[in-house]
Amino acid sequence: MPDPKRILIIDDNAAIRMILTDMLETLGHKVVAEAADSVAALKAYSEQKPDIVTLDLSLSAVGGADGLSVLKSLRLADAKARVIVISGNAQEKVRTLVEQAGACAFVGKPIKEDDLNAALAKATQV
Repeated sequence: MPDPKRILIIDDNAAIRMILTDMLETLGHKVVAEAADSVAALKAYSEQKPDIVTLDLSLSAVGGADGLSVLKSLRLADAKARVIVISGNAQEKVRTLVEQAGACAFVGKPIKEDDLNAALAKATQV
């Protein structure tokens, strides 16, 4: 098992946050914070300094920013931020857009533990 990572989950859906927490803990990682909107996300990142962030691309704009904007803000605040984008829209143009914005990995929904584990491995190699 790889070294446990400290992870911030950003998703406006409480059920998805719970599922991700269960998967990440099963994989041996520690969820240090959760955020449901952009304001809470940026605050949690600043306070917790997680190793990896999982970010729902379709984050509602409550708090002023959608998932792509949060990704860009995280990367501006910390160029070394390791962000795994999670989205139900797995079109190639979406993947390209998030990669250009600085995401280190992409996981499609529904989230599968193997896909999440592969994304975590990729994020730790960046």
